[in-house]
Amino acid sequence: MKPTEGEAPVANNSRRTTTRICLGKIMLIGVDRNHVLERRFQAAGFEVLGAQNRATALDIARHQVLDGALMLSQNSLLNVAETIFNLRDLCPAAKIIVLLPHGAKTSKRFLRQLRDHQIADSEVMTRRELQKRLREPDFLSRHRASSSEVQER
Repeated sequence: MKPTEGEAPVANNSRRTTTRICLGKIMLIGVDRNHVLERRFQAAGFEVLGAQNRATALDIARHQVLDGALMLSQNSLLNVAETIFNLRDLCPAAKIIVLLPHGAKTSKRFLRQLRDHQIADSEVMTRRELQKRLREPDFLSRHRASSSEVQER
């Protein structure tokens, strides 16, 4: 008997079934070669939706309730900023993360602008930082708590 999506295999002589707990739904925007990031998020317990480009990402965001979005930056500050603002309008509770390209030099103007002038309620991080943060149990929920605290003030 094959397990359905999201379930762990069940022994035939056991009556207990174990299902994987879904921590949230996250969208990967951009090309994830070899699906490394997708597998990392799935291993951490997230449901992963993929979007190859900005238009597809915005279409998905219109029809899905997202807990987060991970953008693989394409070295265009205008495209990244516009996508963040559009996602923020469509999914105000979603945490938006911009992932810097592998081996990117922080001396590039684009990267300096992203790091030094982050758009509100978004984060910019490297793959290594993302990997460390994925281990935290409140990876996406921390953003919601902090934004509600700001609204209460």
